Amino acid sequence: MNVLIGIAAASLLLAVAAVPVAAHAPMVVVPGNESPATAFVLEDPTLSRAIGATLDAPGEMDWYRMDLRAGEALVVEVTAPDAAGGIPTSFVVLGPGLPAPSSDEAAALATAAGAEGALTHKADGGEREVHGGLGFIAWGGVRTTVPADGTYWVAVRAAEDGATGKYVLAPGVREEFGPEAVGGMADLVAFFNAPWPPEPGSPTPTDGADGTLGVVVLVVVSVVVGGVLAAGIRRRQSSRQPA
Repeated sequence: MNVLIGIAAASLLLAVAAVPVAAHAPMVVVPGNESPATAFVLEDPTLSRAIGATLDAPGEMDWYRMDLRAGEALVVEVTAPDAAGGIPTSFVVLGPGLPAPSSDEAAALATAAGAEGALTHKADGGEREVHGGLGFIAWGGVRTTVPADGTYWVAVRAAEDGATGKYVLAPGVREEFGPEAVGGMADLVAFFNAPWPPEPGSPTPTDGADGTLGVVVLVVVSVVVGGVLAAGIRRRQSSRQPA
């Protein structure tokens, strides 16, 4: 009985411990967003996220797309897992109202996305940070205000030519915690711990749905079991007291 109570308490502790990173809506994006046409769409671009992703081939570029309104915060940062395969990354933000591209590469990306302007960020810093028990290497980012309504793009590449590996994209500013974030945290932990290069036959990272269901069910069951057991103990203790 005490073992079951301990399991319930441990499960709840794990859920609570995940909150600091889960507030940044952790998730993992599977490969397939290597062009503007296949860009991963950020449905709620104001939500703060920690998106684990990989650059699987030399020269690969990952694309993300989001619709924003003038005056909203435009925040995009990059970090890397302080674990096997973590690499520094740079990126370009593309969209209406941004400055004219400052390089041939940025101009080519703007043309590919059909965007007017570009902000280029090169990996900078490299300070180690710890969030929710996970180690990150911070490579800086862009923090500004959206100049005009429209579609904005983020194109991420390895900072070193030919490098492949894992990175974490952190867009958005609004922090919130919900059940889906718990599963996302489980996926992000697995992403950090996965070997690099991937081992043959290793499972493909999920988008958070599978982890959410499993972890949420575990927490709910833990709460119910813990409550039932505690109530039973109280009833037995009460029945033993002298009338």
